[in-house]
Amino acid sequence: MAGYKNNKKSFLDNFIPREGDSRSDVARKVVTDISVIVLVVAVIVLAWYFVQQAKIKADIEKQRELHNTTPVVITQSTAPPETEETTTETEPPPLVVLDSMSALLEQNSDTAGWLTVDGTNIDNVVLQTDNNDYYLDKDFYGNRNIAGQIYIDYRCIANDYSKNQSDNLIIYGHNQADLTMFGTLKKYKIKKDNTKNFDFYKEHPTFKFSNLYEEYTYKIIAIFVIEVEPYQTRDGVIFDYHNYIKFGKNRTFSDFKENILKRTAVNTGVDFEEGDKFITLSTCSNEFEPSRLVVIGRRVRDGESPEVDVSKAAINEDMLEPDYSYIYSR
Repeated sequence: MAGYKNNKKSFLDNFIPREGDSRSDVARKVVTDISVIVLVVAVIVLAWYFVQQAKIKADIEKQRELHNTTPVVITQSTAPPETEETTTETEPPPLVVLDSMSALLEQNSDTAGWLTVDGTNIDNVVLQTDNNDYYLDKDFYGNRNIAGQIYIDYRCIANDYSKNQSDNLIIYGHNQADLTMFGTLKKYKIKKDNTKNFDFYKEHPTFKFSNLYEEYTYKIIAIFVIEVEPYQTRDGVIFDYHNYIKFGKNRTFSDFKENILKRTAVNTGVDFEEGDKFITLSTCSNEFEPSRLVVIGRRVRDGESPEVDVSKAAINEDMLEPDYSYIYSR
């Protein structure tokens, strides 16, 4: 068998271009190599995504456990110190941190409250820091995480005596595909061409929010999908709902009321007036980019029943929706 040449190729020869390969062989190997690399990267990214999702859910459960603990009560007061001019009779009572919030506050000083929306997965700690970017991609412990956290607009005053709190607290959360954070707020989404979620609203017309000191119930007064950029409207005018935090000369309560009543998908029958306190829940919607789903609640007044007579609720046939034909044609 002298002179026999072994032409058997190794496994790597199928992927690595060799001297003597034809152009077609080289091209085939390059394409194969690129495909393998893309596949490996995709598998790594997918694995990372699932690890992130698992961590998010584990963190949420841990926060819920902290929320359910009963630690030592912490007392804070913003009342002025007693002087010759001030007496204990005129001072407001001290603000006492709720037992349910103490352990969370010890873990993260950015803890600002807790939000619960029955019928959804929203049962989460709410954070607040000095900007609106930090918790877009950070978890409760400050680690990078694609889901971020539910958080209050940094301009809002959430933790003070009621009279000093912002007229409207703006709370943001990502619309997560795995249904964490605000991923299930979409259960309230109602549009002219899809009103099936009206029944969900009637079953869940309220939500609860507690700051560090007190738990409140909010009656939903408006639900709508909205554009957020001037170029998405024909006249360049938008309703910047997220800037209606303290009603005043520039953003009046009457403008706020008019805008939400003409946009809401549901006429809830719940009255609201200047002097009431509000919460606006805001998350991304999927109609176009960027769009937002907004749910607004009015705090239950002192002495008022938290029950809502949903028999008064009706679909708003004249709801003002984004101009989809204009937006999609751009």
